[in-house]
Amino acid sequence: MLQKKFTVDFLTKKIKRNEGEVPQYYVENSHPAIISPEVFDMVQMEIKNRKGARGYKTGRNYFSGKIICGDCGSFYGRKVWHSNDKYRKIIWQCNSKYKNDKKCKTPFINEEDLKKAFVEVFNGVINNKKEILKGYEEVIKELICTKDLDDKICEFEKKAKEILEEINRCIRDNATKAQDQEEYMTRYNALVERYESVRNEIESIENERFERLVKKDRMEEFMKVLRGRDGLVDEFDGELWNMVVEAVKVYADGKMVYVFKDGMEVEVKV
Repeated sequence: MLQKKFTVDFLTKKIKRNEGEVPQYYVENSHPAIISPEVFDMVQMEIKNRKGARGYKTGRNYFSGKIICGDCGSFYGRKVWHSNDKYRKIIWQCNSKYKNDKKCKTPFINEEDLKKAFVEVFNGVINNKKEILKGYEEVIKELICTKDLDDKICEFEKKAKEILEEINRCIRDNATKAQDQEEYMTRYNALVERYESVRNEIESIENERFERLVKKDRMEEFMKVLRGRDGLVDEFDGELWNMVVEAVKVYADGKMVYVFKDGMEVEVKV
């Protein structure tokens, strides 16, 4: 943090703690980070995704936090019907179905139907394994090449460094030379605005680069699972589900869209 103190009288060199009389400026990257920016970004992205999903609750069930209402975006929750008799049934239903003024029209889903649908969808993927793997190999070649984004980041980092030097020079001059504070603030604010604009550009490009690499990693993991499967799946496999499924979106017409972790989407009707 710069300008925590400032010179009040340039003749006597009297210094005062800054209590809002002049702007303070926060300088990034002034010391090594405790954790890497990449790890921090991954954690923040996951937190953002979880916060953005309504009705999210942690749970040990394979389907917890993965079934999403196509009407309101809330997660589906597990319910047990007729728990004490022979008609006992486990279903999944939108957690916000009766919480909103407008009731969601998405249906409840039998847990057994979810399992059967997964087996059907994944077997369809297995049947097209050769074509999928070939297509992914081509896509990954493009994703791992981030030179275009790296060059842009370097260009904007250079601009940001130049502007930051101007800001620091502006602050130092104001701390050592008597000058019109209104003019100083106008010049200072203009520089800060330019700097923040450039930092926003850098952040946007870094996010795009990060998302490319995450997608590449997810594709490679998905390809690894496919290569390890020689035959079709006979029954629901919870571990396999967790490895390959990102989410299942349920719509009012009964349609379900399986979203795999590599980004591929497969529609199925229950």
